[in-house]
Amino acid sequence: MKKLIVAAVMCLGTAAFAQNATGTPEHPSKDAPSAHQMNGPSTGVEAQEVGPAISDTAKKVVGADTSKDKADAANKTGLWTQKDAFSLNGTVKAKDNDDVTLARTGTLPEVKLDVREQTKVTLDGKTVKASELPEGASVRAKFQLEGDDSVALELKATSPKK
Repeated sequence: MKKLIVAAVMCLGTAAFAQNATGTPEHPSKDAPSAHQMNGPSTGVEAQEVGPAISDTAKKVVGADTSKDKADAANKTGLWTQKDAFSLNGTVKAKDNDDVTLARTGTLPEVKLDVREQTKVTLDGKTVKASELPEGASVRAKFQLEGDDSVALELKATSPKK
């Protein structure tokens, strides 16, 4: 009998806490906020606009520059962060001025790396263009992900042994 009473109390207690304070649209609860409270007076500023505005203002206050021009200038001068780069080893399978495809050992898939102006490409310690890398050259690559693209930061190649 005690178990039955405890079960009934648990069910009724849970149901009491689960009730919605706003009621239904046809029969709103007397405790529900009014349409005026829900819509309220407008400030003319959308909530999604507040966060970025606060962030930009905060950066200006602490002296951080948020201009995209300086970020673009940093990218054009080759200032990429090496600490966030991934590494891989492979051999040159295909190449041109815009990308290099590296074959890897075992069952690892080939990797296509985008080559940009900022990419440092060397062959036996000498600076070269990506299109000058010989097929079969051994390469140690550092790259970063940009969306779905793998962008080469650095390609260090050694000539294939003949």
